[in-house]
Amino acid sequence: MNRLIITLMMLLMVSATVVAQEFQGKAEYFSKYMFKSKKVVEDEVDKVAENKELNEAVKMAMKKSSEKTFTLLFNKEEAVYEENEELEQPSKPTSGFSISISMTGAGKKYINTKEKIRLEEDEIFGREFLIEEPLVKPDWKLVNESKKIGEYTCLKAELIVPVTDLQKQNYQDFLKREEKKPALFKMEEPTDKVVVAWYAPEIPLSFGPNNYWGLPGLILEINEENTVILCSKVVLNSKSKSKSKSKVKRPNTGDKVSQKEFDAIQKKKSDSMRNEDGIIIQSFEH
Repeated sequence: MNRLIITLMMLLMVSATVVAQEFQGKAEYFSKYMFKSKKVVEDEVDKVAENKELNEAVKMAMKKSSEKTFTLLFNKEEAVYEENEELEQPSKPTSGFSISISMTGAGKKYINTKEKIRLEEDEIFGREFLIEEPLVKPDWKLVNESKKIGEYTCLKAELIVPVTDLQKQNYQDFLKREEKKPALFKMEEPTDKVVVAWYAPEIPLSFGPNNYWGLPGLILEINEENTVILCSKVVLNSKSKSKSKSKVKRPNTGDKVSQKEFDAIQKKKSDSMRNEDGIIIQSFEH
């Protein structure tokens, strides 16, 4: 009898392990970036952009760059976060110019908690890179607050993200340019960033949007400075029932570099393309 009970317990443990390994799912997120000085920027554009088409193009570019949708695919050990592709809307003919505002870090973001690595696809003016770094668990502070997001009761957590060396250097470079000529677009002095997360303990996964992770539940909302990332849908299933297109795939595109190496290449390239106002100018062949 005792031998039978032990055998049954072992079978249950093996079954639970198989289910855990086969488990996967996805979450859909909507991200909105709110320009701190949007009204100020628009007023400055109105002053310098006498061409009405240019004026409208800049404002439309601001709106387009500030609203994005993403998908997070995950299993028990890994997750990949990727911006959803959107069809380009047909635009009216302009007088030969094109305006775009790009946000850095728009490529795939991947983490693997078993192998302890973080991968991120990024590009610098068309040149593709694959950034690889050790995975370091964030030092979250759990807060005794809760709220509902959809059908899930979520708990609050906070994280302090220190200013990077690159941010400090970029600000010092801006101050030097400002001494010679006042810039059209001002740069605020960088400070430590406070990130607020809302996670769902009912979904026992440590992943979240934009490579945020390390909480005892799937992160459904992130507030970081001017950006809000909110989950709109969660799908949980097993690999046997899910479609192959939902499989977590490790990014592999681009030259492999560290974050420090990427930052150095990006700064060098950006500095070489700035005009006297500190604005990056990129020309295109027609």
